[in-house]
Amino acid sequence: MKIRFFFQVLLLICFSCTTNNKPISDAQKEKVKGEIKEIVNTFIKGCEEANADMVMESFVDSPDFVDITNGMTFSYKEMMAMKPNFDAILNQKCTMVNEKYTFLDKSTVLYTAETKWSTNYKDGHSSITDPQAFLFTFKKIDDKWRIIYLVDSNVEKNVPSESAKGLNQVELMKQWIGTWKCNIAKDTTAVWVETSYGTGLEGIYKFSTKGKTYMEGKEFAGYDKRFDKYIAAQMIKGKDIEVYAVWFSSKSKCILLPFSDISNPQAASFRTESTFISPDIEADTSFVNNKPVKPETWTRVK
Repeated sequence: MKIRFFFQVLLLICFSCTTNNKPISDAQKEKVKGEIKEIVNTFIKGCEEANADMVMESFVDSPDFVDITNGMTFSYKEMMAMKPNFDAILNQKCTMVNEKYTFLDKSTVLYTAETKWSTNYKDGHSSITDPQAFLFTFKKIDDKWRIIYLVDSNVEKNVPSESAKGLNQVELMKQWIGTWKCNIAKDTTAVWVETSYGTGLEGIYKFSTKGKTYMEGKEFAGYDKRFDKYIAAQMIKGKDIEVYAVWFSSKSKCILLPFSDISNPQAASFRTESTFISPDIEADTSFVNNKPVKPETWTRVK
């Protein structure tokens, strides 16, 4: 009985291996291509709409999952931890250059694609990624195709954003000239005074609680035509100097972030987005690691 059972198992294994390695017909390949293309389209749509959940649903939750992006390796959990990065993206556009399917067997398919991407970020800057090459390894698991291995190689460079084209930064920056007041908290106020200095601005500010100043500082901002942005040096009394890049991404919205992040704004650990609701009312929202902190509203008093 044991010998007979052994041969039955052996025949079953041989049959399974033979079935899996059996040549795939053209009709079967076309069917699989359609199924995989549907997942690729969902992945691309998720990227274009900055929908992290839509992008991540293409991947298999497995210890075997590997993502290699420009020489860096990530696990499935590490990929999931990147979802907040999508919060910095406004939208993207993918241009497909070419794509190819390679069938290893009935349950394993390599999908490669050459693409180009344009990306608009919420902070107002834009970038072009060209070229970008993907290699997806698709495995059929529980009768569903999922990406178990991903290689992403790309070259990204910043470009002038569509919304910022044609904006006169010097003229728009004049909106800040005046005296502004903000009620920070109960019995706590801030006053910021901006004056014109050539094509730049000079400012002083004080934060007070019950009439007693607890923080004050000065800043000087000047236009730099190389970046088409303002560079602002700011120093709180008693602390080190801080240098920022400042620019309008639209006629009513202004972005501020550390100058050290000017070439890669999406990676900035801190930024402030200011929106002029009216000539005399301006709303600030600051972000730390792309997470918003308490907003503030400033009112021009003169």
